[in-house]
This record gives sequence, C-alpha cells and structure tokens, in this order.
Amino acid sequence: MRRIGAVALTTTALVAGLGALAAPAQAQAPAAPSKGKWTTPDAYAANAAWGRFVRTRDKVTIEGRLRDESKDGRTACVRFKATEKGARAHFLKAAIVVKDGGGPQTYYDGKATVRIATASTNTTHLYVQECVRDAKKGAWEYAEKWRRLY
Repeated sequence: MRRIGAVALTTTALVAGLGALAAPAQAQAPAAPSKGKWTTPDAYAANAAWGRFVRTRDKVTIEGRLRDESKDGRTACVRFKATEKGARAHFLKAAIVVKDGGGPQTYYDGKATVRIATASTNTTHLYVQECVRDAKKGAWEYAEKWRRLY
C-alpha cells in the first residue's frame, strides 16, 4: 500500500511540474503581426509617409511612400528602428533625393512623392519616426516621438 501511495504522489508531482513548465509558454505575449500598415506620427505638417511591412522569422521588409508637400528649406525623410534582443538596433533612413545625370545626389526641397523600400534582419520590434534635413545647415532633425508598429 505504501508503494502505491508513493508512486501516485510522485506521478502527481511530475504532472504538476510539467504543467508548471508548460504554463509560461502559453502565457507569452501574442506574436507580432506578420503583415501590417504603417504611418508616421504627424510631427511635421508638410511631410507624410505611409506603407506596409512584412515580417518573417528572418527579416522585416518595409515598403511605402514619402511625401513632401512644400518647398520650405527642408527635405522630408522617414526613419525606422528595428530591434532584436541581444543585438544593436538598426536605424534605416529614407529621404527624397535627386540625381542630375551622372553627378552627385542632392536632397530635394519641394513638392514630391517617392517610393521607399528597406529591410532589416532585426525582427523583435519595429518603430517609425518622421525627420527632416535642413537645407542650409545640412543637419538632420528628428521628431521627438517614435511610433511602435509592433
């Protein structure tokens, strides 16, 4: 009789232990979306950016449009931050540029809408932020807030 009680108690402890180990896996946060749309926070009135992203296990691909609606001495740009636990964040920036023939590229100040595309192997979180490049100073200015996409 003692053996049956000991076996039953051991079996119950093993089952309870396995249940406790399985519980954290079930309690994890839901997986980030594999596809989605993005827009920038409206930090600069004359600029806008929007598009879609596709996230796989190995990389995130970002596509969209970047629009500058005025000639105001600044070039519109958008910046993405892709993070991965244990790795440095990837910062990916897209701005409106023009290339005159075979000459160097220059940042464009005026009304324009361009396609943008980029990718990163960091897939844990993705953020988007508006930015501009001052034509006179040649300096980048970034909006205060990032928008978390996932």
